[in-house]
Amino acid sequence: MWASPKTAGYESEGAKIGGVYGIGVDINLVQTLQNYYFHTGINARHIRTELSFFDNYVVDANTIKDSSHVRSVYNMAYLSIPVAIKLKTDPFGRFVIFGLIGMDNSICVSSKSNDNVKKPNFDQDFNKIDNYKKTFFLREALLVSVGFDFIIKGNTKASFAFAFNNGFTNAFRKTYVNDLTKQAVKANTRGFEFQFGFIF
Repeated sequence: MWASPKTAGYESEGAKIGGVYGIGVDINLVQTLQNYYFHTGINARHIRTELSFFDNYVVDANTIKDSSHVRSVYNMAYLSIPVAIKLKTDPFGRFVIFGLIGMDNSICVSSKSNDNVKKPNFDQDFNKIDNYKKTFFLREALLVSVGFDFIIKGNTKASFAFAFNNGFTNAFRKTYVNDLTKQAVKANTRGFEFQFGFIF
């Protein structure tokens, strides 16, 4: 995943590896066919991104590092419920090809960062900083994927997919403001996923 900042002075420092795991459910919408499904489930989603910026960095109640260059690696954990339409082909031998499009609806349950703070004569790391009060508690994203199921035996299948998860809500709360520039901090998170699972 990576972050796309919308605030002047904030830069993305590239993609970070995250992870998703959970249980998915496909509900057949047309009982006489095996092609049209409603997909949902529940997942734990871990999003890792990195931003760099200048800010007045608060170390503690008595220590503030003015005009510091900060590199923050964010670790955001969400509880996600996808809602999507899934289309499947008829079997080609032991393979079934599918496509999926819908929404990924998430609630933030944890948000921490590892920060590197630099200024003249000062360079220090601060780990596991709690950012939950800065992180917007909802995340809405477009979810698109293509893949295939491999029929192992009967209804048992192995499923493989390549997905794009494109968040369009701000990752941060409106109250999170850069103390140096007085601008609201805005960034969207998005990324590609390789998905693997079993169907019973």
